[in-house]
Amino acid sequence: MATRNKRNIISQINYGIVNGLEKAFYNYGVLIARHPAVFMSICLIVTLGCSIGLMRFRVEERPFKLWIPQDSDFIKVMEWQKDNFPTQFRIQTAIYESENVLDKDVLLEMLTLHEAVVNTSTSDATWESVCAKMPTITENWFGRRRRRRRSLGKDIAEADPLVSSRVKREDNDMFDWSTFLGRDTYCGFLDSIPLECMEHSILEVWGYDRELISDLTQEEIIHDVNTLDTSAVFGFPVNFSEYLGKVEFDASGQIIKAGASRQIWITQVNITAIQAGDFVDDTGTGTEVDTTSFEWEKELIKVILDETERPKNISLYLMASASFGMIAGDTIIGDVQYLAVGFGIVFIYVQIMLGKFNLVEQRPLLSLMGLTCVGMSVFMSYGICSAFNVPFGPVNNVLPFLLLGLGIDDMFVIMQAWNNLTPKEKKKKLEERIGLALKHAGVSITVTSVTDFAAFAIGSGTVLPALRSFCIFAAVGIAAVYFFQATFFVAWFSLDQKRLEDNRHGLIWCWKLQNWTPNKCSQRDLCQTFFSDIYAKHLLKLPCKVLVLFITLVLLAVSGWGLSNLRQEFNPIWFLPQNSYLFKYFMKQQYYYPTSGELGTIYFGPMNYFEELPKIDNLMVAMKENEDISEVDSWYLSYKNYWEKQGYEVPEPDETQENFLDQLSMFLHSPSGSKYRAKNFNFDGKVNCTGAAPSILASSIDFKHRPLSQSREKIKALDDLKALVHSMNFSGFAEPYARIYSGWETDKIIEKELYQNMGLAMTVVFLVTLFLIANLVTSLMVLLCVVMTLIDVGALMHWWGLTIDTVSCIDIVLAIGLCVDYAAHIGHTFMTQTGTRDERARNTVAKIGPAVLNGGFSTFLAFIFLANSDSHVFITFFKIFFAVVLYGLFHGLVFLPVLLSLLGPAPYPKEVGAEDSADDEASHPFTSQKKSEEQNEEQDHSSNLLNKDIALENNTKNEDRAAVLHVSSI
Repeated sequence: MATRNKRNIISQINYGIVNGLEKAFYNYGVLIARHPAVFMSICLIVTLGCSIGLMRFRVEERPFKLWIPQDSDFIKVMEWQKDNFPTQFRIQTAIYESENVLDKDVLLEMLTLHEAVVNTSTSDATWESVCAKMPTITENWFGRRRRRRRSLGKDIAEADPLVSSRVKREDNDMFDWSTFLGRDTYCGFLDSIPLECMEHSILEVWGYDRELISDLTQEEIIHDVNTLDTSAVFGFPVNFSEYLGKVEFDASGQIIKAGASRQIWITQVNITAIQAGDFVDDTGTGTEVDTTSFEWEKELIKVILDETERPKNISLYLMASASFGMIAGDTIIGDVQYLAVGFGIVFIYVQIMLGKFNLVEQRPLLSLMGLTCVGMSVFMSYGICSAFNVPFGPVNNVLPFLLLGLGIDDMFVIMQAWNNLTPKEKKKKLEERIGLALKHAGVSITVTSVTDFAAFAIGSGTVLPALRSFCIFAAVGIAAVYFFQATFFVAWFSLDQKRLEDNRHGLIWCWKLQNWTPNKCSQRDLCQTFFSDIYAKHLLKLPCKVLVLFITLVLLAVSGWGLSNLRQEFNPIWFLPQNSYLFKYFMKQQYYYPTSGELGTIYFGPMNYFEELPKIDNLMVAMKENEDISEVDSWYLSYKNYWEKQGYEVPEPDETQENFLDQLSMFLHSPSGSKYRAKNFNFDGKVNCTGAAPSILASSIDFKHRPLSQSREKIKALDDLKALVHSMNFSGFAEPYARIYSGWETDKIIEKELYQNMGLAMTVVFLVTLFLIANLVTSLMVLLCVVMTLIDVGALMHWWGLTIDTVSCIDIVLAIGLCVDYAAHIGHTFMTQTGTRDERARNTVAKIGPAVLNGGFSTFLAFIFLANSDSHVFITFFKIFFAVVLYGLFHGLVFLPVLLSLLGPAPYPKEVGAEDSADDEASHPFTSQKKSEEQNEEQDHSSNLLNKDIALENNTKNEDRAAVLHVSSI
């Protein structure tokens, strides 16, 4: 008796929830059908009002505002660097590819490009005005040509006879005159030295001298590359082999051939112009650059990519600082064209499925209005989010495809409910029929829409800005498409149905067809016939059930293995189109320079640098011993070496802060230290050669990581380096920084964010499904289908070359909302059917199966053309959604009906006072079969007891089993 009372309570709760929703939708549908123009006007006014928010529409393309948590260490250091050590230099790099780049013809082609860059100009800038500059020590002292080097010693000796006996060095050795000349003499010469634009390549060996290079033999080229180690332009040591890629050596270890060579141009940002407000945001680097330099960079790109006179045996690949932002943004915007194509294809499909092939029963305008609901939802989502200053990220471009799939799904469910009205219901007035159709479909689309909304509402709490933005836009858009499909589409459908029943033309409504009768061919519904007469009957036969369960288990096991191999990795290069010049550059860079690790910097803020020298020394020793760091380029190590060569100890025991700054100034004006002066220091004033350096506001030390391939290696390297720097306990700011750390820090939290969001989303989806379906067992089965679908999707991601990154993380959260739709429709419809489990499962597949299939297939059609996209965002979206539709339909239309036929719970209790409708029982496809042959005795007994208890309590009879999707309300 206690069990019976408990079941009665649960049944009454289920009844209250379902019946309350159905009554609300019935009344809403009747009201819409009576006043369609009013509701359509309301929808249009709401859309127009929300669209006003588009005046605040803002696109966010800066990578550091999209893919990185805003409270991360990377953002904090980047903000510090922007305020205390603003980026002054921008790098443009070209890679030459040829059979042997050490051939003279290739060197001359490189020289031709050098001359073209020197002559590149805009209306406001030339190479000379935008380039970063350094003293050309060898231009004045050693000369660019080897034949002039011997005469330099004489010139210097005449200037300072005291050092004449010391000038006895080999021609090819670098000679640091700052260590021999008196300070005043040296600084006097230095002040007269002109500055040279910073351009680095193998051509520095010969000082970009066309006459000298033209006269070289192949043997001389090979000799010079292997023996010279000093820049003929700037005078500091250079390992020229680092400019070469795919180097071949002879038996003695000498370079004889190379497949690639790099050429680098460095420009300087005009800080004064930026402070005056004359700048643009370079979305690719996330930095501000003065307008003049940015425009010159764009002109440089045109010049370098011009291949009209380039020999065919030489290929060139370019990366300019402005390239990434320009190409990534253009790619996503250009790929939006696929949206228009997708809408067109879907419109044709919807028209075929909603209408029939005759003049009256075709529904082109209704199909168009269904798609219009999607467009209105997009405007509403963009407008509301923009009004609240939510930025629009690049991933948000997939939102129209998502809303298109969900909107079409709702449309098909509503139309399927209309087609499933019983003969008795079809005799009612139009507004009542509309109400009944919405009553049957309303709960189903509510289940899917609310679960989708909940999934994205949970996702909006993420720390990743791009994911948060997308989830907010998506949540608003889903709510909007739900409202418009249940209102605007239903209102238009009521008008279209009046037109149809008045025998008016489907497209030209003013044309009434007299004595019209439909042709027989147009009355055949092949999809419905397939599900009712073929699929539903054979799916639930015992051999088919066994086969389905076997296939599902095998698929789950194989997918579990594939999911375990899914790796985590994020690379900004993926956002580039594969046919772009920048993507090709990065591919060639990885091929020719695979050992090049990631560059980084240790930033130091204001502190007493003299007192901190021992700590800096300890840090340098530890960094050199760090297995994840392959190279350290430190001003301190060069400074220490510079003074120790002269017999001084660094730091000197009796040295003061003033002595240190004076020695630092001398070092920074020497050939070995001049490269650090502008790049690695920010002084509180101008540095003068003859005096002590001003106070140091900030400094930096450069380093290079060894090549790291796995995300776990990268995260460990980053954490270890942070811990190392912090362990030195510097008195001021000291933090490591590299642009690549943005991706590494994202990798560090993306997996946690993904599983956290998935867990929360599935929990909320389950609770919402439980509340709306109002049955624990069915809700758990729906959740099981969602989990299995996600496992299969994760495995296909691995097999299809995808990784866990910010884009796939967004798509997976999105997939939770989409894949629940297929199972939720089946689960809810099963609860509305009566009879044995097999009968209810068959009726479910027959009645809601066509709508589920059409919704999934039309969603697939909406994004199928994205397979041709060059955008990583759209390609990832296509691959994941292909898997979601494939596996979602399998679990929803194949596995779940079989599971329900074996373990499905009792149906919803019937409404008090409902009438018997035995005359409609024949409308069930399968109720003519004998229950005794298929029913589960325990299920039948429980269902009979439950129905008997309700009937006894209410002194009424149960409603008949002819309700198609839901129990009928009074």
